[in-house]
Amino acid sequence: MPYFDRYIALSTSQDIETTLVESHNHLIQVIQPLTDVQMDFAYEEGKWSIKELMQHLIDTERIFVYRALRFARNDKTELPGYDHETYNSESNAKQKSKDQLLKEFVAVHRATIMFFNQLPSEAIDRNGIASGEKMTVNQIAHIIAGHTQHHLSIIEERYLPKL
Repeated sequence: MPYFDRYIALSTSQDIETTLVESHNHLIQVIQPLTDVQMDFAYEEGKWSIKELMQHLIDTERIFVYRALRFARNDKTELPGYDHETYNSESNAKQKSKDQLLKEFVAVHRATIMFFNQLPSEAIDRNGIASGEKMTVNQIAHIIAGHTQHHLSIIEERYLPKL
């Protein structure tokens, strides 16, 4: 699972709930002080705005939880990838306020944590194939957290210094 290993490596804890809560809290701490004008900022031409990055995190989390649900329920159907650029261009993120995006992120993330918390232990180790790569339900939780951490690093390193 080479592509997703980079996200798993960024997961902050082996415990699913801990890593999901930590990534969530870190993102909220970084985004909360920003204005809507700052949320519209992209650090260079052709890059997403912070609003678009937030929507990308929301969309990706939904997709990965769907994958985890399918695998946890022992569905062996191979799942396709998705084009995050197309999702972004169709997301309407630029028309949303910071508060709308934060509320959506919090709602999706709470549902994610509830989903993983209610899984029976045998479901956590089930696996399936998505985007051409085999992954377990447990790995998906860490991919979600690590993906958030990855984009937080980009916001902190490339966006915030230029605001």
